[in-house]
Amino acid sequence: MTELEVRDLFGYNLKRIRKLRNVSQMQLADKVDMHFTFINAIENGKKWVSPESIAKFTEALEIEAYQFFLPKDYKLEDSPDIVSFAKDLSENFQLIKSRYGLR
Repeated sequence: MTELEVRDLFGYNLKRIRKLRNVSQMQLADKVDMHFTFINAIENGKKWVSPESIAKFTEALEIEAYQFFLPKDYKLEDSPDIVSFAKDLSENFQLIKSRYGLR
C-alpha cells in the first residue's frame, strides 16, 4: 500500500465514521480544534495528519484508532464495536467475580 493509498483510506474512514456519528465537519473541527477546511482536505486525501491529530479524532468520535485503517469494503455500519463489546464483557465479568467472591 502506498502513502497516498493510506492517506485516502484514512480520509475515507474519517468521513464514514463522522457521518455514522452524525457529526458535521464543523462540529468535528470544533471538537478537535482544527479548521473545517482542514477536515475536508483530510477526508479528500489531500492532507495527512499527525499522531496527535489521530488521537484527537479517536477521542472526539469515541472510536479506536485502528478503525481509521479498516478496508473500504469493511461493513463498519453493520458490525458491532468489538472493542466496546470486549470492554463491557470484561467489566461484567469483574462484577460477577466480586459479587460471588470469586478470584
